[in-house]
Amino acid sequence: MRRRASWRLLLAFGLVVAGAVPVAVYAGSTPLVGSNARTLTLALPGPFNGCTYLDAGATPTMDAIGDLIVPSAFQTTPGDGLVGSGGPIASAELVSLSPETVVYTIAPHERWSNGQPFTARDLVAWWQRARSLASVVGDGYRDISSMRVSATALSVTATFRDPYADWDVLFRDVQWRGAPRGCAIGDLLRRPTLGPYEIVSASRSRIVLTMNPHWLTDTGRFGRIVILAGDNIPSGPAAPFASYSLAVNRAAFDTLSAHPWILSHLGSSSSIEELTFAPARPLTRRTPLRKALAWILNRQGVINQIWGAVTFTPSVATSALFSQGQTGYPSGASSPPASPATSPTTSPTVTPTLSDCPACAEAVFEAAGYHHSRRGWTNVHGSVLTIRVAVAPGAVNRATERVLARQWRRAGIAVRVRGASSNEDASRLAASNQVDVAVFTRPTSASPAYSARSWSGAPYPNAFATGFSSSATTTLFQNALATFNPVTALSIWHVLDHAVMSSFWVRPLFTAPSLIEWTSPTTGVVGALSVPGFVDEVTGWGTAQSGSAGN
Repeated sequence: MRRRASWRLLLAFGLVVAGAVPVAVYAGSTPLVGSNARTLTLALPGPFNGCTYLDAGATPTMDAIGDLIVPSAFQTTPGDGLVGSGGPIASAELVSLSPETVVYTIAPHERWSNGQPFTARDLVAWWQRARSLASVVGDGYRDISSMRVSATALSVTATFRDPYADWDVLFRDVQWRGAPRGCAIGDLLRRPTLGPYEIVSASRSRIVLTMNPHWLTDTGRFGRIVILAGDNIPSGPAAPFASYSLAVNRAAFDTLSAHPWILSHLGSSSSIEELTFAPARPLTRRTPLRKALAWILNRQGVINQIWGAVTFTPSVATSALFSQGQTGYPSGASSPPASPATSPTTSPTVTPTLSDCPACAEAVFEAAGYHHSRRGWTNVHGSVLTIRVAVAPGAVNRATERVLARQWRRAGIAVRVRGASSNEDASRLAASNQVDVAVFTRPTSASPAYSARSWSGAPYPNAFATGFSSSATTTLFQNALATFNPVTALSIWHVLDHAVMSSFWVRPLFTAPSLIEWTSPTTGVVGALSVPGFVDEVTGWGTAQSGSAGN
């Protein structure tokens, strides 16, 4: 515990000094030239809504935009880590582990755009709202037993009832106490802001920000940001432009090759493409048949058919909790990890393989009484084995479902497809046994707890319902969250990860790739695993001209 505490205290120290260090230090040393007078165009996954960080309809894109207009204690790095943001929340310091105690300090003389002072009472109001939500983002806030405001209202001491090692994910995109709630796009204009930018217009496809003249850090930043929904490549190379897209396919590469002035970075993302099986359908309630339906698929073949031979292709997934490229992503998952000494649980039962295994699948179908003929796999009554699939919207989801359906059909399994309205809706259709399996994209975050919540505790709507949890997975979840030593905590997460994969309630397929594009006048752009990790670097970007002096 002492080692994890030291790491957290060092992180807190980084937050204390963040206000004195320009964010541009993370984006490289290219000098900023005349950025205040220039407009940056950002293309991000849309459509946009007016949700705040605590709303059930919040998206990674809206969370990223929130980082530019309202206070956060910590923000996301390009590698999906966390770093102190400075600014209105000047510091956050873990001062005790028994009980866990964190002191948040507010910078003096900070005011919302409506003129009201920003104080520790805004953090208290945020805590009171968050802990009452039936939401996974309320985790951590529910572990705080009290928030004690100082006499000056410039600091607040949070005391935790239960240890919560991931306390740095809390107090993100804090809103003014009287701000309207809900996801109406017009509410973005009605909510006071306090950050490097302010909102001047908003629609579901276009949001315009202008720089906050009272923000005294990052003074070389762009004066205006136009955020567009979707992948909008500019017609010429002159204007500052950057985009983050998960719509990575051959068409995107063809479009990119037609615009030689666009620079690009193809890499990983924070989104796992997965299958989730229904807990009580006749075809999937038994573990052997879930295994067979998963084993018979060629996941590498899915990847090859969707992307082919490109600079970067995702690998077959080895985790249901971590995205490829994230710290903690396991190098292999064919055998269970060692159970950590501090955990009272044992390692999960070893399965024959977590790899693809068509021969294993055929043996399972035969043992279950199915017979393979020209009609496919049929039961004793002559009915063809049929799997009902829900697919979430989006190009990657639909392309994945089409390839999976072809593979199942070639193997002799009939497929019936049903569209879902969202990733969350697809997971609910499987969890409620309306379909046998759901194909959707699961977002991950800096904390594996957000992914692991699917198999632990209350089935919150935004936790991607699975319909399955057990005392073992819940205990592992609670132990990992209460462990401050990062090495020990990671080993517990790996045991939980293997437990849910080896039970075949979930079959992770791959981490979806991301594509970042930008024009050459835009400097400081780096690859990122997530939209927040990409956008949080914007205040360190600028423009450069050959032979020009920096600001």
